[in-house]
Amino acid sequence: MPVPSRRRVLMLCAAFMIPLSRLHAATARVAVNDQGVAIDGYDTTAYWQSGAAQPGISAHVAEWRGALWHFATAAEAAMFAAAPERFAPQFGGFCTRAMSFRKVVNADPQIWRIYNNKLYLFAQPVGGEKFDGAEDAMIEKAQAYWDTLT
Repeated sequence: MPVPSRRRVLMLCAAFMIPLSRLHAATARVAVNDQGVAIDGYDTTAYWQSGAAQPGISAHVAEWRGALWHFATAAEAAMFAAAPERFAPQFGGFCTRAMSFRKVVNADPQIWRIYNNKLYLFAQPVGGEKFDGAEDAMIEKAQAYWDTLT
């Protein structure tokens, strides 16, 4: 039996690693940074409370779906802990527009929209701009892809 070349072994390893890396990204229920913090530490209740993207602090944290969520106050952390589905961004905090194109891309928590009492995040300003006026169509496409990932 011939011994496979080093190049062939590396190519086979790469061929197996690519699907595994996509599987890991696709099965992540929440977008997190390197420290396991959701939406880059922004307070997800603030979008409703103050109408603005507001950073949270690590002193006020809740854990949900394997991620750490930071909040500006202990009261907001408690509010989230009582009803995380109400405040958490749709599609795990990944970019809604990218999701509608069947891509998993981390979002920028400063680019957001609330539509039908749900929070949607986007990676680029153009995502939010394209969302405006075409909300239902983009959500439908994003949801269809999200459902294949979760």
